Amino acid sequence: MDSGFVHFVEFELQIIALSWLVIFYVIKVLQLSRLPLPQEKEPRKGSPVLGALHSYTNIFIPWSMESSKKHFWRWVEFGAYHVGALIAILNTFTTPFAPGIMTQPVRWAFAILIVPAFLLGFVKLARRISRPEMRLISNPDDYFSLASVEIFFFTGIMALLLDTSVWRTIYFLITAAFLFYVPFSKISHYVYFFFAATFTGKRYGWRGIRPQAGKT
Repeated sequence: MDSGFVHFVEFELQIIALSWLVIFYVIKVLQLSRLPLPQEKEPRKGSPVLGALHSYTNIFIPWSMESSKKHFWRWVEFGAYHVGALIAILNTFTTPFAPGIMTQPVRWAFAILIVPAFLLGFVKLARRISRPEMRLISNPDDYFSLASVEIFFFTGIMALLLDTSVWRTIYFLITAAFLFYVPFSKISHYVYFFFAATFTGKRYGWRGIRPQAGKT
């Protein structure tokens, strides 16, 4: 494969796609920041700051939430899937911009961490298709988002394990397409997470619910 095209796909195209993503996310964050927030009318019973911090730490403390306490496996699934996603995203930066650290052991370690996320993606897709209650709340973007992430994971794993120009080109073409698509998909939920965690955490902190007044 032409080395000039490979270089373009790994560098220039990624910079263009990342710039697109950043521009749309800045717009999205500004729009969310301007939304009016309801003011608390109840007397203050706790710390809004501690409440917000507690919201962010909840995902690391499975026993703090009813859902993860009763369904611990779902919490493990959530963690493995998002760790794999984080490594796959990290790889889109390290491979083209820091190739020196991408030795064979590192590439294999990255691939091993992404594999569980790839397998769990099939579980998520099968669950959404097979369960009536999941089908009821799903729309085409839900299915397409899951499928596109699976393709992103698979090509990333192949590029890491084989390290050929063909697989690297395919991987970074998929990555660029993914970056152009993400701002318009439900994959953008992680942007909303920060606003939701801050808002609900401050509210529960003010009311002394999370963490309970007098406790950290």
